[in-house]
Amino acid sequence: MTAETVWLFDLDNTLHCADGHVFGLINRYMTNFLAQKLQLSESEASFVRQDYWHRYGATLAGLQKHHPEIDVIEFLQASHPLPEILQALEPMPGVRHTLGRLKGRKAVFSNGPSFYVRALIEAMSLENCFDALFGTDDFGYCYKPAGRSYSTVCRLLQVSPQQCIMIDDSAGNLREAKAQGMRTVWYGVQSHDLPFVDFAAHDMESLAAWGTTL
Repeated sequence: MTAETVWLFDLDNTLHCADGHVFGLINRYMTNFLAQKLQLSESEASFVRQDYWHRYGATLAGLQKHHPEIDVIEFLQASHPLPEILQALEPMPGVRHTLGRLKGRKAVFSNGPSFYVRALIEAMSLENCFDALFGTDDFGYCYKPAGRSYSTVCRLLQVSPQQCIMIDDSAGNLREAKAQGMRTVWYGVQSHDLPFVDFAAHDMESLAAWGTTL
């Protein structure tokens, strides 16, 4: 391990537990926005939200492709109600301790908007653990697993992919990270060995134990 190693952390379901209340809030507000703007029923709007997320990696990516009349900033602000999200925020157990044990630079690399990334990191008192916080708008609204998002984060950090270790709860995001030359950690209880995964970390404790051996 050298001082130039860079740990790239996903945010949702990696640094905090999003599957419970946070994603529920975002999905509800996103569905309401789509129903209003696209004049759909709630069930139709929910289908569009999920369909675009599965097809493009982010609902906003689908909106940009099929509904260019939608204002990106308005959509992101409406679908990320920070006061409610921050009340529901649950940091991953042991996250601060683990970040302190991993040697090297650290950055957050998220498909969420930058205002959301910064607000959650500050609310968890983790801002001093990271050298950079990146949301999708920092990449011109390019999303994981698009290859350009990985090359852009490396350019902004002035590092090569080979210096990076990507930690993400999405195996699909890690497949592309590995193809770019990064080492990969699949995070979460669902993680297991895959050809493009260097380590499956079920929790922060196992991530710290693995990281300190490098």
